[in-house]
Amino acid sequence: AMESGGSVPATSEYRPLLESRAAKRWAWRGPIAIWSMISLVAMMAAASLSGSDLLAFGARPASKSWGSGTRTVRSSIAPGRGIASVKGMHRMTARGVRAAGCDKRPSTMPARRNLRLNPTRVNAVEAARGTEEDKLITSPNDDRKYKLVTLPDNGLEVLLISDEDADSAAAAMGINCGSWCDPRDIPGMAHFLEHMMFLGTEKYPEENDYSSYLNQHGGFSNAFTSSETTVFYFTVDSKFLENSLDRFSWFFKKPLFNAGATDREINAIDSEHKQYLQSDFRRLYEVLKAQSNTEHPFSMFATGDKTTLGKPDIRDRLVDFHNSHYSSNLMRLTVYGKEPIDTLESWANKMFKDVPNNKLEKPDFPITKPVFPEETLSSQISILPIADEHSLMLTWPVPIELKDIYRENPHGFLSYVLSSEAPKGLVSELKEKEWIAGLSGRVFMQSKDLNVFSVSVDLTDLGVGHIDSVVDMVYQYLGKIKRGGIDKKQWEELVNLAEVDFRFAEKGDPSHLASTTASRRLDDQPLADLLSPPSRQIWNPALIEQLIDSLRPEKMMLFVQSQKPFGEGQAPAPGEKETIEKWYGTRYRKKALSAEQLKQWKASFEGKRRSGGASSSELELPPYNPYIPSDFSLVEEPLPTEIRQKKQKDETGLWSSPGPNLVRNDSSITLWHSSDAIKEFPVPRVQTLAVMRTDLAHESPRNQVLTEMFLDLTGDYLMEALYLSSVAGYSFSMGSSDSGFTCAVQGYSQNIQDFLSSALSIVAAPPLSPTRFESIKEETLRGYENFYQAQPYEQASHYASLAVNPAGFSIPELKQAVSGMSLKDVEEFVPELLRSKWSLETLVHGNLKRDQAEELTKLFRDKLQGEAENATNSTPLQQKKQLDLGKGSSYIVPMSLTNPEELNSAAVVKLQLGTRSELSVKDLSIASLISSMIQEPAFDDLRTKQQLGYIVSAGMGITRNAFSLSVLVQGAQHSAEYYDSQIEAFLHNFGDQIAKMPEKELDSFKASLESALLRKDLTLMDRGVRYWDPIGKQLYNFSWNIDRVKALRTVTRKDLMKFYKERVLDPTTRRRLCVRMESQEEAKRGVSLVNPAVEGEIVKDLNAFRSQLREFSA
Repeated sequence: AMESGGSVPATSEYRPLLESRAAKRWAWRGPIAIWSMISLVAMMAAASLSGSDLLAFGARPASKSWGSGTRTVRSSIAPGRGIASVKGMHRMTARGVRAAGCDKRPSTMPARRNLRLNPTRVNAVEAARGTEEDKLITSPNDDRKYKLVTLPDNGLEVLLISDEDADSAAAAMGINCGSWCDPRDIPGMAHFLEHMMFLGTEKYPEENDYSSYLNQHGGFSNAFTSSETTVFYFTVDSKFLENSLDRFSWFFKKPLFNAGATDREINAIDSEHKQYLQSDFRRLYEVLKAQSNTEHPFSMFATGDKTTLGKPDIRDRLVDFHNSHYSSNLMRLTVYGKEPIDTLESWANKMFKDVPNNKLEKPDFPITKPVFPEETLSSQISILPIADEHSLMLTWPVPIELKDIYRENPHGFLSYVLSSEAPKGLVSELKEKEWIAGLSGRVFMQSKDLNVFSVSVDLTDLGVGHIDSVVDMVYQYLGKIKRGGIDKKQWEELVNLAEVDFRFAEKGDPSHLASTTASRRLDDQPLADLLSPPSRQIWNPALIEQLIDSLRPEKMMLFVQSQKPFGEGQAPAPGEKETIEKWYGTRYRKKALSAEQLKQWKASFEGKRRSGGASSSELELPPYNPYIPSDFSLVEEPLPTEIRQKKQKDETGLWSSPGPNLVRNDSSITLWHSSDAIKEFPVPRVQTLAVMRTDLAHESPRNQVLTEMFLDLTGDYLMEALYLSSVAGYSFSMGSSDSGFTCAVQGYSQNIQDFLSSALSIVAAPPLSPTRFESIKEETLRGYENFYQAQPYEQASHYASLAVNPAGFSIPELKQAVSGMSLKDVEEFVPELLRSKWSLETLVHGNLKRDQAEELTKLFRDKLQGEAENATNSTPLQQKKQLDLGKGSSYIVPMSLTNPEELNSAAVVKLQLGTRSELSVKDLSIASLISSMIQEPAFDDLRTKQQLGYIVSAGMGITRNAFSLSVLVQGAQHSAEYYDSQIEAFLHNFGDQIAKMPEKELDSFKASLESALLRKDLTLMDRGVRYWDPIGKQLYNFSWNIDRVKALRTVTRKDLMKFYKERVLDPTTRRRLCVRMESQEEAKRGVSLVNPAVEGEIVKDLNAFRSQLREFSA
């Protein structure tokens, strides 16, 4: 599940906003999510092709490591989306961070007829009534069993999902209580309650019993509080669902709310709030809330901090709040396991029947006044951001209850048309003028009596001076949609595409399904709509027109985020009032829109031409889509018996699965191919992953920037040229890595070759626009500058990675390279790069035969190099090794934050464990075991008990085939040096815990790791990730996990302690590096240590330090 987009945790009311904010794509498109393609490219680069720490800190793969590892994913055209950018996709929990010249319309793809599908089936779920609306509609690809029951003792509604193939189980509880229920005098109470629920129950009183048990058995937990709901959920190895479910049930039967934990958890929430004081998104959101009616709960501060929660009687108030808002009749439970439905039902009844039913009424928030007063509308609000970025948001309160018309979904259709990247559309024309870098329309808020639609725009430097014209063109386009763009045929196309996705939906993460269904059922929608089957959508053009009608200029709030209006000595304009927002201290200026602005925009909305409006060629609505797939046949290639079988046991009793077949391996191409996964994942899709390895791309800062500029410019053009293909489910992404550059392609097998051919034709001869070059150059420079506004732990992680990366460059080096760059430089470099001697390695897997895979792979050479003499004369390049800190080393890299407003300091400790060549398989199994064991104790000690900061994480990472154990802490209470010392103290304490750990507990960790290593792939993309990992690392051991499991079974406590002491604790044998990012505020206070400072050599010049280190030996 996408928790946060990587920058805002899934706590409090931000989650629903972020889900809509991230989804530029139409909500109906369903299972092929944006993140599938983004994650795929990030995985390719981070897992094997660069210096990014993939596993450290329990992070998802990150695609930007600020010059030291994987760079931004470039040239990405994903389904319905433009350039993909993934920044630090760390899992955020409710209690902190745990455990990173072509024609614009390609003619090579044949037009396909639209095919109306009926790709659904009714799953007869038992319900109170027998109507069609009470029968769950599932994908034909879904073989799980479902049952909806109501517990007889307390009326709790439970959805049971049985999946006999599940390796992981999950459960989730949704409650009709969110931040809008907060008492007026205690903002943040619902969020505080969510935190306190984790800290012990009557049956399991230990504060970390629940999370510790899950951690021991391959699971994790999370929760989020939104405006109207709170959802708790967990996942765990399927063998341990029963005991996990029992612990979970006591949350809702008898939570303790220990008085001793109250102050600590208030501190945790205060740290959480301070953590995001520099978040421009949160600052914008709070300014929006400040415009609302103070009588409405939307206006309240939802997160809470010490000032709102630090009441003398807070514990008593908390218990009262819990008793008056938590009740079984306001809860919805989902249980997902491999057991039969009857067993799951028995467990649910036994464990949850005693959840109290206080027979409470569903919270209601009656209002007599509009959420946004009339005097707030028709205004412009300029906000001073932290980062040097420019954005514009047109915002309208909508007088329609969007939650009640989800089947008609007028906002989904409007969002699609507004955000279209098709030629001559709104986005295309605004980009052509160099005014914007991107635009998306979406529902910004969707709650009871509060529905807000917005158009968000990323402005260029030039665009800041043309804000009125950008708004004018938006209104021109809205008017055009109203007059001729409410097209049933186009709506049917989109529904057909959604039906294709739904028909071939894959299972995915059980915790995501559990949390989603528990949350959705709180709205009491018919069961038939629970899984969002497209067949339930209703065409209602009147509602679309009504929605557009509500987006009039006089009803708009125009938010501008830019530092330009707040330049030095720049006073507020006449009629403009400056205010400081209460909770985030954000400066903003507000003024009424002028009569002339309103008159102009109204004329544009109504299709009337007036002098002074934005000059533009005639905007065009999105065309019909000729690329909708219609052939869903699966390959019928005869496969060996051992491949046809889903799994095959080896002589040790372990399940094994063959890797892809090496089809071609010569001086031109290395091709791996597999179609066996279609037997397990019967979907007509293909994935192609490729790496073009060349030192030229990153042999200098200049070459690295030139490579990225080329990819950016190409990607910018690809978005428009291949937009309709992307809407039809095809995606193409190119990324920059330390090995060269990468490419990921996926889509339905029917048109995949034509699609790739079209994309590569553009890459081979990109139309390099001078105006777009200047715009992207400006964005790149701003991005480098904004690095210094990033979270302290993100900056520290960058420097820790850079310190041991032999091919990385610093931000100043990259910035300098960009500053002096011209379009001519890029034009001269591109042919040199494409004709250089790069080695090509590809994986084609999915619904294609071997000969088709060869044709697909050959396109890379044919299109990108043509008949160049060196096209078949490449030499496979071996990636560089990580720099070796040296045994017995301890280095400290002190850094100062440049943002004076940032209150947090951070320390990142990296302990190099060794390389795959240096470590035995048994050693690596021990390292993995330590990583799985250390996460929860680190969080419990450093975060929960010591309250050092909101962000605490520990785990193992692999970079350039070198393994590291990393621990990080970020907080506003102490210095980075203090955090370093406490991390060191924790590492020693954890060594003692290992020594004293009961044998049964140690065995459970080993069993959990074994289950994780042997876990089945859930989707076709999962299989691709598993295949690509050893290919990208150039190791080619597809039984790697099996080998580790065999070794793990021989590991003893003595082995574990010996390894931990030598690699982590012993100063004479370990390799230690700590980056300390110190806030300016902390530097003023001075340093106060409880434990002695960790000894180490101070690194003053990181580049000089790196030049003294040697790479690990092979």
